[in-house]
Amino acid sequence: GGRKGLAAGILGCLLTGTLLLLLAVELPGCDAQDQDLAAFQALNRNKTLLAEQLLASYKPFVPPPGGAQVAIQLALYSIVEVSTAKQTIQIQGWWRHYWADKRLIWDPALCGIDALVFSFDEIWTPDNMVYEIIEEIPSGVVALTVYPSGSVFFSAPRVSTIRCKMDLDAFPYDTQQCDFTVGSMSYDASLVDVVPRSVDGESWFVENEGQPPQMKTGIDLLQYKTNTEFSLWRVRIVSRNNYYSCCPFPYPVVTYELVIERQTTTFITGIMVPIIVVTLVGFAVLLTPAPLSGARPGISVSVMFTTSAIYLVAARKMPDLGRLTLVGRLYIVSLMSSLLMIFISILTTAINLVMAEDNSNRADLLTMFRHYDSDKSGSLEADEAEKALNALGIAKGDRVDLMRACGITGKEGITLDDWLSLGEAARQLRPSTQGNIIIGAFLRWLNNRGRARDKESAKVSDDAAALAEK
Repeated sequence: GGRKGLAAGILGCLLTGTLLLLLAVELPGCDAQDQDLAAFQALNRNKTLLAEQLLASYKPFVPPPGGAQVAIQLALYSIVEVSTAKQTIQIQGWWRHYWADKRLIWDPALCGIDALVFSFDEIWTPDNMVYEIIEEIPSGVVALTVYPSGSVFFSAPRVSTIRCKMDLDAFPYDTQQCDFTVGSMSYDASLVDVVPRSVDGESWFVENEGQPPQMKTGIDLLQYKTNTEFSLWRVRIVSRNNYYSCCPFPYPVVTYELVIERQTTTFITGIMVPIIVVTLVGFAVLLTPAPLSGARPGISVSVMFTTSAIYLVAARKMPDLGRLTLVGRLYIVSLMSSLLMIFISILTTAINLVMAEDNSNRADLLTMFRHYDSDKSGSLEADEAEKALNALGIAKGDRVDLMRACGITGKEGITLDDWLSLGEAARQLRPSTQGNIIIGAFLRWLNNRGRARDKESAKVSDDAAALAEK
């Protein structure tokens, strides 16, 4: 009965179209434009009649008899955004679906109709979706195109936000693989088979392992626009069946594997190079001259805060992984270097201050020695030494102990070296004017050790010379 109704409808559309064409030809004053209009109206009427006949007994909620093999293809337009913080990738493109429905077959020679257009609620459509989808934004109303052989096609533009687990240990030299699966939500393999479709129309794909994607990858890249942050490196498609304990038949799915590689230029010039340069500036602080050594701690602190600010900018683009990335390790090295530079800067500043105080004290001692050495003999006699020690501020009760400690007792006069030793020993009895008591004592201990070694070496040399003379 359905076939008879379809045949009657086709015959009716054929007679109607033929009658309109004859009228258009025979009507007086009918020009070519009127004939085209009449033919167009006849074709539309034929399409309407044919669609009504095809849908007369059609049930859009029932899959095609014998099941349907749905071939899907992604025509990728762009990678809109890759969010490492949210672990998502947003892609824009067209999801193309191809299948055959035997209930929608007609003879194109009868009415001259080579395609019909239906809406989604008029005929059966697969309910495929991306399993890892977070958000999907459709773009406008999409119609389905049906051909005389019963082949159905539609291309749905979508902006899809998909989950993508990312490994950022090598950031910013990382390569990410985003896998997402497309399959039916309600039809198992006994009713619907989901397979990938390559660009050349074949039902399977041609894999392009290890090379930049070309055309025969199962993804149409003719209109692909490159992303400024990530480049599409490899595309791979896997078709498989998912088995569940609830159901006797498997669910066929198609998995897309997109491998994207980060463009490192921005991160190298914007994050890594500044951190390295600022760290080197921190080391360069040690090269500042001694008169400017007081500025070293301040510069080192500024370097540390600058490095922290750069890392905070980079951290906004990275998720909380619970482990250090390459940038994190670089930041830790820079931070520890800055702290080391702060410590060294403070230490060298204190040493410079103590040395400056020592040099000033040594100059004062030399001036005093020349002043009280009135006979210019190179040593202070008893009366000269008395005046000099009084001017140096050494109490009479401490003089004997100081002279014994410096090895001066038993000598007729005080030489310049003995006088310098006395002056340094006397200063140890006074609190340091700069507050660097520990550092000053350490430096003076080193100085005294050096002088003791020099005296011992000189004594050994004198003894050796005396033995040689004998």
